[in-house]
Amino acid sequence: MSGHLLRELRMTAGIGLRKMAARTAFSVGYLSEVETGQKPVNAGIVDAYRRVLGDPTLGLPDVDMERLAATVADPSGAGASSLEDIRAMVEYTRRLEDRVGASLVVPVVRGIDGIARALTAERTRMAAGFAAEVSLYRGWLEHAVHRPRIADKSLADAFELADLAGDGAQRAHALSFRSYVARHDGDLPKAVALIDAAVREEGTHPALNAFDRYWRAELTALQGDRSAAARALHRADRAAYAAEGTELPDFGYWYTPGFLGVQRGVVLAAMGRKADAVKEASQGVAAMPSDHQRADWLAAMLDDIDPEMRNDYR
Repeated sequence: MSGHLLRELRMTAGIGLRKMAARTAFSVGYLSEVETGQKPVNAGIVDAYRRVLGDPTLGLPDVDMERLAATVADPSGAGASSLEDIRAMVEYTRRLEDRVGASLVVPVVRGIDGIARALTAERTRMAAGFAAEVSLYRGWLEHAVHRPRIADKSLADAFELADLAGDGAQRAHALSFRSYVARHDGDLPKAVALIDAAVREEGTHPALNAFDRYWRAELTALQGDRSAAARALHRADRAAYAAEGTELPDFGYWYTPGFLGVQRGVVLAAMGRKADAVKEASQGVAAMPSDHQRADWLAAMLDDIDPEMRNDYR
């Protein structure tokens, strides 16, 4: 067990160093030296971190830290349980990001991305689908912290990993995210080509398909063809209706009806219908879970409609 891994686990759980020190009865300075490798990790430290991180009211109760440490040290010995440990960390981190923003979790996800890719190298198809999910998530975070080239590379890797796994849904998701990054990087033709490829993929979850169609409608509006955008919006509305009542996948838990409503508002804004856009987005936000209402990614969407809107939800 390394100090670096202890630090990543603590950060993933959203526990500050001072809180960890208070819970473990070690000093802040001592824990800092342990986590940075200046002092060795002893059994007492490991037991203390295990108690805090295993507290269901505070940490990561579903993660076996010793098994995770063994996986990091030697991915060739990893099994299905090891993969589930890492999956639990990713799921927790996603929800932590909704509360604290991308910049605080991206270092952790970069580390998890390396572990997931190592598992893929050892176990090929079994872990490739999960590695695709992690690489895709990292791509989103790199975009959110303004590193578009790394974001695009991570998302391209996610597509390749999803292809190795034979997972059309993840391929479509990677293409959709790459389209989003390309649009915000100023490359509208690339964004259009990527989202068209995403829509052609088979096996996509209905809610993700609905978002992709709303996204295509937005891009069409940005190209200046409002008539075509209106037709694309109608197709997206039908896809959203078909998605109602479906259970969302863990890797796309935010594609709720409220989220799709906000994205519909973004499309309307791009079509020049600002009043309708604000109304649609307001209804969408009201229907979203409370954690999502204050997420950075929602603020970015509201900015595309009316910058004044983001002040209402921060």
